[in-house]
Amino acid sequence: MTGHENAAPSDTLCIMAAAVRQDRQGAGLAGKVLAVLRERATTARLERVIAPVRPALKNRYPLTPMENFARWTRADGAHIDPWIRTHQRLGATILAPATRSMVITGTVSEWEDWTRMAFPETGQYVVPDALDLVSINREEDRGTYEETNLWMQHL
Repeated sequence: MTGHENAAPSDTLCIMAAAVRQDRQGAGLAGKVLAVLRERATTARLERVIAPVRPALKNRYPLTPMENFARWTRADGAHIDPWIRTHQRLGATILAPATRSMVITGTVSEWEDWTRMAFPETGQYVVPDALDLVSINREEDRGTYEETNLWMQHL
């Protein structure tokens, strides 16, 4: 932001989201979107393309820190996560965890409605489809979810 505020030329494209409708998944469209964005960055003479990637399988391991998940590979050396593998097939490398990529706060009642779960006491909870734990504070009537994604660089 400092560079932008000081009128420094841009050198990075940050892909903030790339999504494919569920009924169209598995057809290679996500990889095509990433390839087009990389081409646009090259055409614009940007030095790099980065993205805070939300691993598709991380929700199965909410107790595992992203730093550990980032290192997990299959026997063939490829990452266990298919979305990370898609980026890697296009030449991307893992940089570091992207902490607080998404933060959601709400009252305890809202969290109970959203998740269809009960949060009877203050603590950390595993919530379906969440990559990280949800923090519930009954005394402050507040639930907070801070999701960690994974920074990856394409160029």
